[in-house]
Amino acid sequence: MIMGLDGYNPVNVSNNPAADTDPSWCGNGNLAYVSVRDGNHEVYVMADNGTGQTRLTIEPAADTGPSCSPDGTKIAFTSGRDGNNEIYVMDVDGSNQQRLTTNDAADIEPDWSSDGSKIAFVSDRDGNSEIYLMNADGTGVMNLTNDVGYDGTPAWSPNGSSIAFSSDRNGSKDIYTVNSDGTGFVRLTVTNDTDGAPSWKTTGFQLVFQSDRDGNTEIYRMSSDGSFQTNITNNGSEDSLADWER
Repeated sequence: MIMGLDGYNPVNVSNNPAADTDPSWCGNGNLAYVSVRDGNHEVYVMADNGTGQTRLTIEPAADTGPSCSPDGTKIAFTSGRDGNNEIYVMDVDGSNQQRLTTNDAADIEPDWSSDGSKIAFVSDRDGNSEIYLMNADGTGVMNLTNDVGYDGTPAWSPNGSSIAFSSDRNGSKDIYTVNSDGTGFVRLTVTNDTDGAPSWKTTGFQLVFQSDRDGNTEIYRMSSDGSFQTNITNNGSEDSLADWER
């Protein structure tokens, strides 16, 4: 679905009986997303009016979590094709698919830095779910969050200075930010519910995220300091995994 900034006029753009999820804006009015329409989870791309729906990955294992590079030329994604979940990258037309991480643990949920030089991702290689950073070629891996709680769903800020993510380090799963050097943790949401999957507006002054605080999963919007948290979907069905247009 695509909707306005205040949640108005949601439009079904993929319009397929199978599940289509995990949208990521690729620039020039294009979206990468995941669909099970061909029997398992694969990465697809389409125009934002729903035309040109094209399958990019063809694997018996699940390919999920696409994230488009800032210049719209590459897509990072998660795949289990080599026996466990790892981070891969490909050109936006599906060519040149390459594996970036090589670890016995699960590496998932990639997100590009605003200059395209680094990728944030989630791994349990140290025993629990943490946010890691690496160079765009897979080198220079570092643990950013290093906490005993769950840390996941990273989203790099437009200016590259911080990363929003979800964590249950204080009990419930809430949205936090951390500087890209691992300092300055700030908690933005404080609930007894589940908040996750943040995404920044290109100005850096607002985020959208998902929360089940009103009884089912909905999309919310808030200022970058955590103020003015507002439900913008407000529907009886589940609304999740929002990405702000770039």
